[in-house]
Amino acid sequence: MIEQVMLKRVIYITWLSVALCFCWPVSANTSRNQIIVFRFFQIFTIISSCLGSLPMFHSIYLHQDDIVIVAKSISIMVVLIQLIVQTTICAIKHDTLQHIIEEMITYMKEAKQYEKKIIQKYVSKCYILYGSAIIISYLTTTIFILGPIFLPISLPFYTEFPLSLNNTAVYIIIYFHQCFFAYQCSATVCLSIFGALLLWFVVIKFECLIMKIQNISNKDMMVICIKKQLQIRRYAKEIANCFRHIIFYTIIATSFNMILAGIILIMNPLLVIKIQFMITCFTALIEVYLYAWPAQYMDDMSKNVSISAYNLKWYEQTSEMQQNILIMLIFQKPISLSINFLMPKLSLRSYCAYLSNAFSIFTALRVILKDNSI
Repeated sequence: MIEQVMLKRVIYITWLSVALCFCWPVSANTSRNQIIVFRFFQIFTIISSCLGSLPMFHSIYLHQDDIVIVAKSISIMVVLIQLIVQTTICAIKHDTLQHIIEEMITYMKEAKQYEKKIIQKYVSKCYILYGSAIIISYLTTTIFILGPIFLPISLPFYTEFPLSLNNTAVYIIIYFHQCFFAYQCSATVCLSIFGALLLWFVVIKFECLIMKIQNISNKDMMVICIKKQLQIRRYAKEIANCFRHIIFYTIIATSFNMILAGIILIMNPLLVIKIQFMITCFTALIEVYLYAWPAQYMDDMSKNVSISAYNLKWYEQTSEMQQNILIMLIFQKPISLSINFLMPKLSLRSYCAYLSNAFSIFTALRVILKDNSI
């Protein structure tokens, strides 16, 4: 019961963390009116993000000679586009995501004792990192939107508007819109936790299947395991299809923001600005890692299923059992997150390459700017 409550809490906290970007699908039992309202908020989020980018363009146009303001505006616009892309993809994939989550909840309710132990093992492994990511994301945003109270700035985002902010009503509307958008940015970052939750669930299902395979004693159990393997692989591919383009844009967006942050940090600006862009770099690195860690486990576990079948001392089995083992070995290609010609297989190895490339870019920028200053 403790294990079930723990996983229920994990699912609830994850849902809560992404609620503001409206990417978590509604329940299958939701009424038609509630679905219409949910769709309205998704469209509102996309339109609001598009409108939010207009002041950024205006700021870039007015302050073309100020690299810090330009970098800040572009960085915010990148996050705005990320919010639009993620919300759009989740709206298109709504029914698939709904099916994926319903299956996860059903599995949790019907889990056997050994499955609950495996679930608890992964909850204990991951909750500190992912819980800390949620807390830091929303805490940073809260500090950010309280900036006008403690600093000589009028709004959380430095933007230029073609209208006067001296009007109290106009100022309040713009301020609360920026606050809402800031929290939506946090929800956008937390979408990586939503994706990671589903990937970890696939890992759990693969490990439970491996335990079943290790205890196979007859042909009927083998047939059940083969069907289970195909079902889990199909489920994993559905998750991969939902998130591969989101992850692809996340990598592009975070890489671009890290380059901007690197340029600003090398130029030796004020300490406050340095801290802001260092937080941007840290967020970018964490956001990609939150996907890469479970993606690596899913890749390994999908291969381990076939390995566990091969380790059954097949040479001592009947010819019919050997044929079934061969069928299971056919499906040994690992399930991975990738896009042909665009994104290599996401793993801890590719994440290390991502880190290496980021530091190489920083070094190159430092050399270029140093040469220009001589």
